[in-house]
Amino acid sequence: MTTYNQLFGKYVQNVSSDPTSTDAEGQIWYNSTSGTFKTALGGYGVWSSGGNLNTARSTLAGAGTQTASLAIGGAPSSAPPYAGTNSESYNGVSWTTTPSLNTGRRQLAGSGLQTAGLTFGGDTSATGTGSNSGATESYNGSAWTSVTSMNTVRNSHAAAGIQTATLTFAGTSTAPGAPEITTTESYNGTAWTAVNSMNTARFQLAGFGTQTAALAMGGSTYPPPVGTTQSATESYNGTSWTTVNSMNTARRSLGGAGTQTLGIISAGNIVGPGTIQNVTEKWNGTSWTANPTSLATSRIGYGMTGSQTAALAFGGTPPVTTATESWNITGVTVPVAGSWSSGGNLNTARSEMSGSGISTAALAFGGTLPGVTAATEKYNGSAWTSTGSLNTARRKLTGAGTQTATLAFGGYPPISGSSASESFNGSTWTNTPSMNTARYTPGGAGVQTAALAFGGYGSTGVSAATESWNGSAWTTTPATLGTSRSNLGGCGTQTAAVGFGGYVPPLLSTNVTEKYNGTSWTSSGNMNTTRGDMGSAGTQTAAIGFGGYTFPGVGVKSATEFYNGTSWTTMNSMTTARYGMAPASAGTQSSTLAAGGGTPTTSTATEAWTGPSTTLNYKTLTTS
Repeated sequence: MTTYNQLFGKYVQNVSSDPTSTDAEGQIWYNSTSGTFKTALGGYGVWSSGGNLNTARSTLAGAGTQTASLAIGGAPSSAPPYAGTNSESYNGVSWTTTPSLNTGRRQLAGSGLQTAGLTFGGDTSATGTGSNSGATESYNGSAWTSVTSMNTVRNSHAAAGIQTATLTFAGTSTAPGAPEITTTESYNGTAWTAVNSMNTARFQLAGFGTQTAALAMGGSTYPPPVGTTQSATESYNGTSWTTVNSMNTARRSLGGAGTQTLGIISAGNIVGPGTIQNVTEKWNGTSWTANPTSLATSRIGYGMTGSQTAALAFGGTPPVTTATESWNITGVTVPVAGSWSSGGNLNTARSEMSGSGISTAALAFGGTLPGVTAATEKYNGSAWTSTGSLNTARRKLTGAGTQTATLAFGGYPPISGSSASESFNGSTWTNTPSMNTARYTPGGAGVQTAALAFGGYGSTGVSAATESWNGSAWTTTPATLGTSRSNLGGCGTQTAAVGFGGYVPPLLSTNVTEKYNGTSWTSSGNMNTTRGDMGSAGTQTAAIGFGGYTFPGVGVKSATEFYNGTSWTTMNSMTTARYGMAPASAGTQSSTLAAGGGTPTTSTATEAWTGPSTTLNYKTLTTS
């Protein structure tokens, strides 16, 4: 037998941990720690979990790309009413409810983009008795509008193309006996026109591509209830359909995405009622190849959008689900989502405190026990150690800087707010000149010698005032926040800061975001989760906000969000929901921490955030 050494000119390496260099692609090694032979795969796609739909449903339609999708219509449950008007948009992380369809339906089809979508056909019966439709609606990013209907009413059909150049094909009609059809129609943005029919009549098929270069695959034919599940694939050139190489696994109620030369299909039902499965196949323009990774959730009747290298699957049944999964082909590396993990506990449980530094060299100071405290602790990445206390015990204060060079400012008491300011040198606190505006819970940014304070609550209520610190004195700037508020998050530098969230009168949470350029504040994209008293870190173009509290009545939050300088994206939540914690405010989107806080009881718990990353696509080799 030929050995690995004879094939590749090298022996299998014995290592205690898996290699991290991309040079490991295609190599084989023995991991002595796990006692297994392993390799790093390249060129394979991987499915990973995404944000769930707000409304569980099946037999829905989709439009758009992996990071900008529409989920359209569908059956919200396994019991009447079946015909849903639900519409949702996806930003790559989470779904947002959008204006509803004018005509509720399931087993419909969709095409186009998130801001220029089209949906058509479907079963409009609320009781599931069958009432096929030709109704067509277009979407402009804010509303659905009824337009010219299809010539042939149908459901369980497939589609390809964009809003102004769509192709729809096959499905079921109202004809008795053998209702599956081959009928094909094209849409030019105004009207539908019948074109040449498919070779194989079927329904519950998938399709993708463009109006003049489409691909259709899978599906089922009658008689019910079992019928014949199809593996047939057909290609359309703008004039006629041609039968090409079949799928490896015949299936119906599947999903598909891509182009006529680079496509992907997944899941479906092998034979009705049969086995619900999750197998993925890729199309290269000539033939189908099975992929070694499959959907985590086996399903039928789901929506699918995107391309062969970046697709999205959402919804489906059984049971009716909100599950969303992203497909990516990333070569030898695969994405790893950001996550929170437990760290060493504080020595003193408290909330309404402040923090500075980074996740492996952090500082926590002040807070409430519930009585106010001056306690200060340092963190080395694994444990907290008590150090010199603040000169002025207080809570609801703000900090900026590093573990060995921090500035603390503002706070409570008194009820009108404190103007106290102190600097820390790694062991002791020293009083510095006071702020011009006494306040508590202001937002903060910068470092010990160049800090910024903005907003907060003082003797006149919520504030919009902004002050800058130059290492020796505070100066009130002409610029004020557009929205006066307290308990807001903040990060960045003295001349490039961002403030977000907080509380506005009469104790209501806000999601407003504003950016500061050293001269003025301007509005930016709002947070997804309305809240105040959150942790924050990062820069003006790469910020992170986490935890917090929402008024009225919603309570403690665990949500984590990333800001890119324009908009916010929801990430994985904290393990423990909390507010008023000490953040590693000099941290980044890749690495920060949260210590203590209210859960709502005061806590000592610490969580460290590790941001999104990539890793090699490791696989363990087995024998069979």
